[in-house]
Amino acid sequence: MPGNNRKTNALLHLLFCSVFLLMPVLVSTRPPGEPFLTITRPFIRDIIGNAFLLAFFYLNYYQLIPRLYYRRKYIQYTGLIILCLVLIITIPSVVTGRLFVKPGSVPFPPGPPPAGVAPAEDTLPAFLFDEMKHHLYLFIIALFFSLMLRIREHLANIKEEKLQAELNSLKSQINPHFLFNTLNSIYALSVKKDERAAEAIINLSGLMRYIIKDALDYKIPLQKELDYIENYVELQKSRLGNTANIRFEYGGLLNGKEIAPLILITYIENAFKYGVNPDDDECIVDVEISVEDARLYLKVFNRKVHISETHYSTGIGIENTRERLQLLYPGRHRLNIEEDNMTYTVHLIIDL
Repeated sequence: MPGNNRKTNALLHLLFCSVFLLMPVLVSTRPPGEPFLTITRPFIRDIIGNAFLLAFFYLNYYQLIPRLYYRRKYIQYTGLIILCLVLIITIPSVVTGRLFVKPGSVPFPPGPPPAGVAPAEDTLPAFLFDEMKHHLYLFIIALFFSLMLRIREHLANIKEEKLQAELNSLKSQINPHFLFNTLNSIYALSVKKDERAAEAIINLSGLMRYIIKDALDYKIPLQKELDYIENYVELQKSRLGNTANIRFEYGGLLNGKEIAPLILITYIENAFKYGVNPDDDECIVDVEISVEDARLYLKVFNRKVHISETHYSTGIGIENTRERLQLLYPGRHRLNIEEDNMTYTVHLIIDL
């Protein structure tokens, strides 16, 4: 995908440069009966000037702004901008003036007339201004847009780096939180000397491999996230045995869909923490995940059971996931939690 974006951007830049260079051809006017393309001094002057303006735009965008403007070397930056301006508004006129000069004439109009003679309409200052004003206007536009686009990109990069730092911080909180709860599950099996403890350890190794490797990515295939959740549910089934009614189902169009890692597990983990108790025969945890038209639907239901106050958590996982949803899917998710004295239900919709 990034390679396709780079190719698209390169093609757009090439198209823009081609149109800009050919602008004198596209907007040129000619008297009736003359050829479509007439090589005149203004035509060549504009071609050369536009080429210099393009070179200045990319020079300013990729070199001058990052190396001087961002480093607060404003004097050097201003000096080079003025130098570029002088070159752009003078070189095209000087070069074409010499190329198109007629024998016995000079490249520019004659000087002021003798005393007592009315001045000609086209004086040298007026001639120079007419020669340069076109490229002066375009230079100002190129300077403005190169600055605006570069600063906008710079701010976007800063925002993305800040977002990534926040996400990494949140992930660093999730991993120990999840590991603590999972080890508790395996410990419970070990205390009972249950043979399923070995299978649970294998499941845990798969879960940890996912956390260490895949969960570091910005987004992962949705199928990987679902496999991870399924391993977690199987781990809980091993711990609880027949003391809980546990159901996990998923379906829909999963191919090609991606999701932020560890964004769903918190609500499922919460259901097992507050919805199961080995001493309670009426424990229910029901998890449904479906995908329709690039939209993911998650429903997690559990019946509340009595647990000791020492097992209550601080709610870090739930609050953490709320923050991650706001950062990763702003305006693209809906979270609704229904709770009463007996049940707890989570409805989450994410536009993938």
